[in-house]
Amino acid sequence: MIDSSGKLEKWRQLIEQPKSIFAWPSWKTQKIVRETSKNALAAGRQRLQSTSAERTELLLQVMDENDISIEIVRIRIQAWTQRPMEDITATFEVLHQERWVCISRIDFAPPTPHTNINWRKCRLPPEVNGSHIHLYEDNAKIGDEVFKPAGNLPNASPLDSEPQSFRDVVKEIERHFHISGLSELPPPNWNGRLV
Repeated sequence: MIDSSGKLEKWRQLIEQPKSIFAWPSWKTQKIVRETSKNALAAGRQRLQSTSAERTELLLQVMDENDISIEIVRIRIQAWTQRPMEDITATFEVLHQERWVCISRIDFAPPTPHTNINWRKCRLPPEVNGSHIHLYEDNAKIGDEVFKPAGNLPNASPLDSEPQSFRDVVKEIERHFHISGLSELPPPNWNGRLV
């Protein structure tokens, strides 16, 4: 078993190493009937109760620079089918002790501002309005408890600019997660429109 500091260093290396897409994925859509208050809070949004809301998701398996699959890493991109270019989330996840752990997250056009609890300690703005990234290094400073679901990566930094298209979104994911080839991905099918 890797000690806490060894685990955190390994995770940092996984984010920083160059990666590309291993298998060509497709978007999967599922209806959401209701969401618990706990899940909504963890996602940083108001509770959703709808019989018509659909969330679409793309899971990416990645490979290293030698074209070898990195089976303990995946990238998840989620969007609402009825809300083009709003509340899109990309997560960098690692497999740890038989469960997937989110170690970095980018929130594009979120519905509410993000409040940084540890803003002074981590030299971050107290509140971030608009698209932002929960950088691995900003959260690892606090310790590995922030990577548990209840921790929810509390520290975030604003993106340099607001994405204006799905291509802008994937460029930010490529840059922050050090993964190439995302510009070839098809965008979600937002109500029959490709944005």
